[in-house]
Amino acid sequence: LKLDLSRTKVKKKIEYISEEELDKYRYTHPYMYERGLTDEIIDLFDVGYDKNTRDITFPVRDINGNTLFIARRSVRYKRYQYPDGVEKPLYGLYELQGLNVNELIICEGMFDALTCWVYGKHAVALNGVGNELQFKQLKRLDCRKLILATDMDDAGLRARKRIKEAVNNKIIMEYRWDINMAKDINAMTREQFLALEETF
Repeated sequence: LKLDLSRTKVKKKIEYISEEELDKYRYTHPYMYERGLTDEIIDLFDVGYDKNTRDITFPVRDINGNTLFIARRSVRYKRYQYPDGVEKPLYGLYELQGLNVNELIICEGMFDALTCWVYGKHAVALNGVGNELQFKQLKRLDCRKLILATDMDDAGLRARKRIKEAVNNKIIMEYRWDINMAKDINAMTREQFLALEETF
């Protein structure tokens, strides 16, 4: 019996990152603390360190906690790295599971989102200016309000515009600040962050 597969869509099996692989990176590095992370947040998000490449590692998980891929940030250069061809979900979505979240802060980078958690606020990161998958995930969230806190540069403002246009079922507010005060959320002190006012 011959099967004609010319019109059959074969669903590609997703290969998740194993716990054995993640174990290789479960180390801390002074850079994590220089960027304001705490042990509690490092453990919650499983932030690690690759001794071979000298990268901070960020497991990016799906809603069920499966690790889709590992994002990286060099401790020597200001550069994030992602595996080729990956579709980026919202970073931090899994960690929200089981929490009663009425409002959620949307950040551009992972360190920004983790800083929000350190300061007692729930947040996710786009790792860019947003994509269709992320907009769908935002629309499906139970929380009523989103607070846009992407960087106050051209890319960050473009991300805000894209979210406002794509996500039409939420109350959307913004944090705005003087770029001379801080480049991004991660560069803010706790006092500066908590003093931010929501605007439309």
